[in-house]
Amino acid sequence: MTWLTDNLGEFGVGAIALALLSWLLNRRRNRADTSKSESESDKLSAESAQIIANTAVMLVEPLSVRLGSLEQRVRTLEDENERKTKLLDSAIRFIRELLGWIEHHAPGFPPPPIPPDLESEVQS
Repeated sequence: MTWLTDNLGEFGVGAIALALLSWLLNRRRNRADTSKSESESDKLSAESAQIIANTAVMLVEPLSVRLGSLEQRVRTLEDENERKTKLLDSAIRFIRELLGWIEHHAPGFPPPPIPPDLESEVQS
């Protein structure tokens, strides 16, 4: 180390030592910061995932409830439609039978006029 002090002087050796020590400390600090930032990043990622999950639940839950009520409503309407369709088919068959009965039992009397919206169904 004497050749260093001879060529650089005591100030130069001290500056190099100080620079080396500063570099080592900065390197250690950067590693700690990197670990800390990775840890913070992991923590933020976990917090973000939790926030996203909570938000998704908050958004999906009301939609699930609404979807359930709409599915129930559709089932009710389908049941009602099926019942009314059967009722309409039965009523049309009955009207056809009545028209046939009138034609057979009261040949000189015209039957009551068929409503326009039923005419195509009854005469089929």
